[in-house]
Amino acid sequence: MSRRTPHADAAGSPRRLRRPAALMAAACLALGATLFAPAAAAAAGVTNTDAYRNLGQADRAEWMWGIAGDTRLSNMSIPGTHDTLAIHGDVMVQTQEDYGDSADTLTAQLDRGIRAIDIRVRVTEDQYFAVHHAKYYQEANFDDVMTKAKAFLDKHPTESIVMRLRAECPFSNGGAFDCSNDPKSVTPEKARSIFAGYVQKYADHFYEPSVRGTGRADVPTLDEVRRKVVLGGFDSVGADDGYGLKGFDAHKEDHWAPSQIQDKWNYVKANVNKAITGSADDVYLTYSSASTSPLIDPYQFAGGLQLDDGAAILGVNYQLMRHLNHSAGRVGIIMTDFPGWGLVNAIIDHNDDNMVKGGNRMTWLVNADKTYANSLYQGRCMVRGPEFDSSKTGGLVTQRPCQASPPGSHQWGAEKPSAFDGKGHFSIKAANGKCLTVPYNDGTPPGSGTQLFWWDCETRWFSGSQMWNIIPTKLATATGSRPAYTFINSWTGKCLSMDPATAATAGGKVTQETCPK
Repeated sequence: MSRRTPHADAAGSPRRLRRPAALMAAACLALGATLFAPAAAAAAGVTNTDAYRNLGQADRAEWMWGIAGDTRLSNMSIPGTHDTLAIHGDVMVQTQEDYGDSADTLTAQLDRGIRAIDIRVRVTEDQYFAVHHAKYYQEANFDDVMTKAKAFLDKHPTESIVMRLRAECPFSNGGAFDCSNDPKSVTPEKARSIFAGYVQKYADHFYEPSVRGTGRADVPTLDEVRRKVVLGGFDSVGADDGYGLKGFDAHKEDHWAPSQIQDKWNYVKANVNKAITGSADDVYLTYSSASTSPLIDPYQFAGGLQLDDGAAILGVNYQLMRHLNHSAGRVGIIMTDFPGWGLVNAIIDHNDDNMVKGGNRMTWLVNADKTYANSLYQGRCMVRGPEFDSSKTGGLVTQRPCQASPPGSHQWGAEKPSAFDGKGHFSIKAANGKCLTVPYNDGTPPGSGTQLFWWDCETRWFSGSQMWNIIPTKLATATGSRPAYTFINSWTGKCLSMDPATAATAGGKVTQETCPK
């Protein structure tokens, strides 16, 4: 089957073409305020079978490697599975495609991009955890889960797995469809003790602050948990606040028994949209899964329904994929039933803002001393070059080696214009109050390689040549990442750049170039 696989210059996922739009972010003193707004995502899937019951090829085992290590898990978009190993039982019980017992299904999911898992356990022989969904044993034990997770993380040490763990069997007053612990006298304290044994056994692969059992841990950065299983929470063991991460369930959507598919989709969409606009410090957890016995089974909520009159009701998976393909921004952890590769890709693509990039002559570092340093030609700063004439109305923009104590000619700042701009763009001003300008060229937009000017800031009639869309990105460093920026001219649509032919020369050209894809 022909399809798009996640492959990108930094994170193993399709790249989105960012349209110049008003983008807002906190920046350093030199930049001031810049503007972030959603940009359209490149479609990862089109049909229902791209979103449902078709995880595709095992080609997404390392999509986290290009995400900035200082990104907190709360600020990531993570595809997950609800009741991850529920592959046995009737249609009301099965929630995932069967890739094999003994947690082979987990390995298949991880290889295909899943990074959040939902494991339900029953105590057996008063000393082990077996994986269950209700009363149905899923032909896997917790040792299988951790062995397969360990093998995956050792092979792909840039990755991390978020686990939600739940004691599946009630410790008292169970119903007809519930499982029973072995022995039935098992207490929550005993379950916690058994888990402590697993923590000790797999200590190298658990994120220790999340499994201490003495209180929830602060949300870690990705670098802190690479090659680790992070416990998001351990539910139903009488000490729910003792394990996992702070706020893991604080912004959760889990209406698991709505009466209609569309009702569930409305809940899911609302929580995803809250994640897009919410604080990066808050964990958003969305379960797209549901079932309503005996009317609508899990696979029908996920994949949709065909009615007797021929009408179709779209499944949650397809509606979610389509929504994500036309939005941008962090969407949090999304736990799905029967996901398809297109839905997984769509979630991964929402990490674009946290993917680190290498140096590029069209990417600039904005320093606290108000200098703009090129990310490819390290140590070269944009400067206000020589005047055209004695009037000092304008002059060339050039580059020179950055200085420890930069003169005013090396300093720039971003300011929101008071008029003549309806796009939320910025003026880039030199210390003498002049604006970074693309030559007017008799009204014809000049092409790539054109050297830029500094010139009186336009206040009357035409300002597009002095207006810049500021697009944040992250630049890889030896210890993680740091903010960097691309500057796109409003008039020409081209990017602030350096001329490679004069890059090693003091007084070399600062130009505009066709922006990279």
